[in-house]
Amino acid sequence: MRPVRIITAVVFAAAIAVTGCAAHSTAANPPVTPVVDAPAPPAPSPAPKPIPVPVPKAPVLADGRYDAYIQQVNTRGDYLVVDLVQVFQSQAAIDAAIADGMPHDQAQVLYVWVRNQNPRLRTLAMASDLRLDLLPGDCIESRNHQFAKLIKDSRAMSNSRPAYYFTLTVAGGAVHRIQEDKTFNAC
Repeated sequence: MRPVRIITAVVFAAAIAVTGCAAHSTAANPPVTPVVDAPAPPAPSPAPKPIPVPVPKAPVLADGRYDAYIQQVNTRGDYLVVDLVQVFQSQAAIDAAIADGMPHDQAQVLYVWVRNQNPRLRTLAMASDLRLDLLPGDCIESRNHQFAKLIKDSRAMSNSRPAYYFTLTVAGGAVHRIQEDKTFNAC
């Protein structure tokens, strides 16, 4: 058993000598190559901004005819703000007025009834070839006078209701014709 102890002691001493030598040489002889921090990776370039694709603006109203109260007329004549309404005539006017709470005896004399159940306002462009068909009044000559009458009539009230409603002809997202009518009986 003695040779085993001797061999183990020799191997152990050799291991200590090698390890101590390596540890000593590392501490006594620093590496010749200086340690330098690795360069920072280049900053990522920002992602290119997508180029917006023009989306065609949907028209406020599809092509067609619409009954409305006019809430505002732009003085330059390029847009107006409207509130769409339902217009009933003859017997349908009487029935609608009664359904809306008007007494039967008062509704019997109606020939037109305008119902406004939705307060949503819409801004519409006016076409450059806009045609105004306003009810007769003063002698209207110029376009400025027509717009002045349109503005005046759109603000006129009969009792607590607007005195006039307007039928708008819309094409290509713009109003091409405005036809005026009364919301009350003429006589």
